[in-house]
Amino acid sequence: MERLESLVKSSNSVPLLIVGGDSDPNTRRVVDQAHIRQIDYHFWDTDVEGSLQIAWDFDKPVIDLGDQHLQPAAIFARCNVFSQDTNLPARVHQLIQGYALAWPDVRILNRQTLNTLNNKSRNLRLARDIGFAIPDTMVLGDCSPLETVPDAENRIAKPLDGGAHTVSVSKLNQQRTQSQWPNTSYFIQERLKGENLRVFVINQQAYCFHLATQSLDYRDDPKVAVRQISTPSRLVAPALALAKKIGFDFCALDFRCRANFENPVFLEVNSFPMFVRFDDAGENCLVDRVLDFLVPTT
Repeated sequence: MERLESLVKSSNSVPLLIVGGDSDPNTRRVVDQAHIRQIDYHFWDTDVEGSLQIAWDFDKPVIDLGDQHLQPAAIFARCNVFSQDTNLPARVHQLIQGYALAWPDVRILNRQTLNTLNNKSRNLRLARDIGFAIPDTMVLGDCSPLETVPDAENRIAKPLDGGAHTVSVSKLNQQRTQSQWPNTSYFIQERLKGENLRVFVINQQAYCFHLATQSLDYRDDPKVAVRQISTPSRLVAPALALAKKIGFDFCALDFRCRANFENPVFLEVNSFPMFVRFDDAGENCLVDRVLDFLVPTT
């Protein structure tokens, strides 16, 4: 695959620095749309050897990337989870975040929460305080009591930390019997039977998508259908309030309804989520909003 080219002005000032892997479709979407919109940008590909050739100091907000000396007005930085080498992109991402935090005039998504833990327990409590319905939830460190929990098929287990998939308690018990039980703590929640909704909030604007699937966790369904719908009016104000309270310029809130599209229940909020599948359904509405935030004059 041919490497993406940079569009950089003759001076070292550049409106947008994009840092991420060429193999990450989310980063590629930002590069492609910046090119289409004729936004001057520089792309630093963390997939290639030598991407750690980064240096900067505290005298002026210039960052050296290889032989380029750039002063970016904004940065889109995404750690590439698709890379075969997980260590390299993480180190590059840490360097870029450090530069952005040292120079507060550089525009970057979710500046308030860079390098902070997105705690699911805190977020559930904040969501309830703001006015969302949340599932009946118990937190378990030792999951052995689940072996005798009644109606195990109608309760679900979600890891307290990380992004592992949701499973039914009955399946989790089966994994324990087979000595495959992950060594982690869990939310134990009621199983909701309605439709899945995801609401993206980007710079205090909401975009809603319906995910049509029969799977407990839609990420387990390779045929999940995604379509953009109008954001339910009852979700808009609290979604924007929750994003603002946590400090997210860019996030996605997941909901599952109790029946059909009725009574949506807040599940979790993810910072800097993957978005390409949803952006396709929304005809580039998400990437355009991201670019509007980062380069507001275009």
